[in-house]
Amino acid sequence: MIQKQLKTILLLVFVFFLAACQAEKQEIENPQLRILYWDEASFLNKYGNMFIATHPDYKIEVIPLKGELEPGKDPIEVIKKMIQNKQPDIIQTDLDAYKILVKQNLLLSLDEFMNQEGYSLDDYVPSVLNALKGKESGELYGLSATFNGLGLYYNKDLFESHGVPLPKDRMTWDEVFQLAERFPKQIMSSEKPLFGFYHKYSLSPFMMALNIGEGGGLSIYNPANKQFTIHTDAWNKVFETIIRCIKSGACYQASEANEPDKMDEYSILKRSYPFLEGNIAMAVEQSSMLRTMISSQKSFGEFEWGVVSMPVHPENPDMGNGISMNEVFSIRSGSSNREAAWEFIKYISGESYGKIAMRTNGEELPARKSLSEKEDNLGIESFYKLEQTNNNIVEYLRQLPPEIISQLDQSASKYLGEVLVGKLAVAEALEAIQNEVQSVMEKPAL
Repeated sequence: MIQKQLKTILLLVFVFFLAACQAEKQEIENPQLRILYWDEASFLNKYGNMFIATHPDYKIEVIPLKGELEPGKDPIEVIKKMIQNKQPDIIQTDLDAYKILVKQNLLLSLDEFMNQEGYSLDDYVPSVLNALKGKESGELYGLSATFNGLGLYYNKDLFESHGVPLPKDRMTWDEVFQLAERFPKQIMSSEKPLFGFYHKYSLSPFMMALNIGEGGGLSIYNPANKQFTIHTDAWNKVFETIIRCIKSGACYQASEANEPDKMDEYSILKRSYPFLEGNIAMAVEQSSMLRTMISSQKSFGEFEWGVVSMPVHPENPDMGNGISMNEVFSIRSGSSNREAAWEFIKYISGESYGKIAMRTNGEELPARKSLSEKEDNLGIESFYKLEQTNNNIVEYLRQLPPEIISQLDQSASKYLGEVLVGKLAVAEALEAIQNEVQSVMEKPAL
């Protein structure tokens, strides 16, 4: 009898202990979260009010980044200083800044949280996850509810009127340029020149080549041995293709005829996206253009158009580039409120918030693919086709000293300019660029 009473007492003590632990756990899991974000008003409007409505015990303090980013200041250094001084639990950055913070061990891996809860990312766009995962560890340090991508838009009217077959998903870059060169060099009835192809970096052959080559997995810099490697057969092929397109007139070049003469909302849209002028057969443009066209009060209907996936390289048929994210949320390494911070990130990355973001975000695409399938089928699926992404060039260049970037810009402008006027071969220009930049790289610091 005494033993039975003793067992009962011990059981009650254990129950009370569990209850106390649970109360303590609840207190730990629902603190005041400190979140580094642009400003309080925009955070509450976009995320905070909805989160608090479903998590009323949470208190949120926004640490505003607005006002700290003054002209001439390095935004990454500003963010790092605020992380050190303000000790936020959650940090919001764009994709480029996020990758730098990951490399500097300032963010906490989310893998442990996801593994413990069985949190599924099966519905997430593979290229988005690929862009967010650490290159060395393969772990996730942040998530975003939305993203921007690149696609190949085409003017269906121009293709049909000139008897050129329509573009398709996963075309190679060679196929794209071959299609572009099939359009005649002529002035349209609107006195606008006809172009076969436009790239967002069309005004810079060097940046255009880097962007296209990067999508195939090429790189111009090896951080392991600090060597520039742009004088290669693979890069030579990319640059020769682009130079040929520019010289032939198939690739877009800006002119006064391309500038709209009015400044209404629709004309401003065309200025931002030259493809909408109607004189470009194909254009690599961001998904934001598609979303803007769909959500615009004045529906775009001057010509029939479509969009397919980004072109690829034969060696990497599932790889593209151009993935960008403006609002990646991460947990600061060392945060004492990591469980509560994960609850917030889990919420904004989930399907319920994704449905809201899909209705309120006029430009970006939902990172969960199932949500995109609920939208009007106007080509949105094209931005979900490729499974891998490569943005290494921009990532590596951002780590280099300003004098290296300056030399790269000067050398590229000088020698590619000589290629365009027939003074140099492409291979000679790439060799000169590589040698000059490498020379500056190896110069002893003063």
